[in-house]
Amino acid sequence: MRWLMVDKLIEAEPGKRAVGVRCFSRSEPLFMDHFSFYPIVPGVVQIEMIAQTGGKCIRLAHPELMTVLGSVKSAKFYKPIEPGSQCIIKVEITALRKQHAIAQGVIEVDGKKVSEAEILYGIIPNLAPANHVDPVIEDWKKGQRA
Repeated sequence: MRWLMVDKLIEAEPGKRAVGVRCFSRSEPLFMDHFSFYPIVPGVVQIEMIAQTGGKCIRLAHPELMTVLGSVKSAKFYKPIEPGSQCIIKVEITALRKQHAIAQGVIEVDGKKVSEAEILYGIIPNLAPANHVDPVIEDWKKGQRA
């Protein structure tokens, strides 16, 4: 199963910050068991949304790098994300070094902060295959050329 947690980048300053969007429909498998009587997006998925948005931001500046979630330095969850929600994911890369990066991210629904996290990435150089195509990154690039 592929866990694609960013539908689209709507803003990006490569290597510095990015804003992504993720929309959740009721038919998504994660709502079947979390929780069947009150479906909400699990906190770990929210952290992954922030991690993927930040990873795409880093790859825009350094396509040869691969980022992996190393640790969650902090995370807070304020309100549940329910089916039908459109999430705006705002991430700032606060440190980008040779072997690691740090990002702070916030998820908003209807203009209200629902969660936030600070995460640490491991950086793996030269692992991304040259022919790897990330559809979210390619879509953002196309929008920049238009």
